[in-house]
Amino acid sequence: MFIFAFILLGITTASAQQGNEDLKIKPLLGVWQYAEEITMEDGETTYIGHQIYKAITADKKYYVMMGMNMPFKQSPEAEAKTSTFSFITHEGDIVIGSENGYIEYINKHYLDNSLNNTISNLKYRFNEKNPNILYLEYNLNGNDDESWIKEVWIRVLPFGK
Repeated sequence: MFIFAFILLGITTASAQQGNEDLKIKPLLGVWQYAEEITMEDGETTYIGHQIYKAITADKKYYVMMGMNMPFKQSPEAEAKTSTFSFITHEGDIVIGSENGYIEYINKHYLDNSLNNTISNLKYRFNEKNPNILYLEYNLNGNDDESWIKEVWIRVLPFGK
């Protein structure tokens, strides 16, 4: 009976920890679009989206996709039209750390093989007025406080409720 209670306690604790991690990742779930934050002359802030997207899934995976406009012609005489070519640039796993930080394990980087199997520590915060605006910061050079890169992401598709 003691062994059964001990095993049940271990399963319950593991489930609670998994549940806590699920709650921590839930606000990050969805498809995010990389954006530029611009302050207008009147002091208002606006965002200009770029063709870079990050999907963060409930199974703690992420995928970064990029789109490029490519001109094409049906024939040499035809007017050139534009089509968007999209591809995954890199993918990996996420581990939630502190309340405002997580780790991205880059499992595969399709544009730069030197980034395969590397780790990025990220800090994040949401816009105070809009939880669909995410501010990310990461440091490529370790502990140097001056080399933090700041990014803005706009949620374009939520996952879950």
